[in-house]
Amino acid sequence: MADIAGWSTPACALLQQGQSVVLVTVVQSLGSAPRDGGAKLWVSAQQVFGTIGGGHLEYKAIDQARQMMRAGGASRRDVQRYALGPSLGQCCGGVVWLTYEVLHPVDATWCLQVAEQLRQGHAVCREVDFAKPDAPVLLTPTRAAAADFNTDQASWDESTRFLRDTLAPAVLTIVVCGAGHVGHAIVTILATLPVRVIWLDPRDDIWPVTVPPNVRVLQGDETDVPDCPDNACWLVLTHSHALDLALVQAIMAQKSFRFLGLIGSQTKKARFESRLLQRFDPALVQRLICPIGLVQTRSKLPEVISVSVVAQLLSLT
Repeated sequence: MADIAGWSTPACALLQQGQSVVLVTVVQSLGSAPRDGGAKLWVSAQQVFGTIGGGHLEYKAIDQARQMMRAGGASRRDVQRYALGPSLGQCCGGVVWLTYEVLHPVDATWCLQVAEQLRQGHAVCREVDFAKPDAPVLLTPTRAAAADFNTDQASWDESTRFLRDTLAPAVLTIVVCGAGHVGHAIVTILATLPVRVIWLDPRDDIWPVTVPPNVRVLQGDETDVPDCPDNACWLVLTHSHALDLALVQAIMAQKSFRFLGLIGSQTKKARFESRLLQRFDPALVQRLICPIGLVQTRSKLPEVISVSVVAQLLSLT
């Protein structure tokens, strides 16, 4: 399983299985620091998910988290200040404040609520009172503010020892049309990123056994285009040029989109454009990107193509 935006689905699964985990959050930084406020690291007895920037700071955070776990909840919530200097083997020169929250299986309920809100594209605010270690975590949906930011944010009030942790939904919705070798390679990368993916293909025997939590499979064709979100990024790379054309026509006719990419050569692009110009405004047809990929390459390896295509999509954020 992969993360949903900045929220770790694997860590939530450990809570459901009866294990404890420690949630480490960057709540404030001054000067040069490896990650901004809101970055998260999840620590269990044997595993680590996410990152607060790596290096010795992260090693110290993992050690502190596991010490708190071994203490058996004697100190369930804590905040620590770290100077990023020689004592940590770093020369950034900044200062970082980290909060630590020991989460037990009972916390799985609200953790899964956060994951579900993010999966639906809604922002969520967590409010945590560090002055009262047993005070419940409060969740507040912030749908109206979801479009105002594209990364997690955290604010820390030292006087009240109160954490306000705003979790952002995925920045991009990407519709991958095609579940062949290139489609599989692209979705494999997208599964590790804070994006929402709809994976469309008409075949019923092409899907992997397990699908990442940020990916929704839609067995269908161009007739299912209206059911997909507006302002999405579309990648059209099916096994059939005829289906590719039908999909592009349906997208242009029925959806607003941030990006519309078609796998293929300049020759394929020219042929598609000649057909599309019979139905659509030239300005709309010019928005079709073909070939796709941030870096043009002669390689036909699906893995190489997927890296270039995903990099192109991420340049939109």
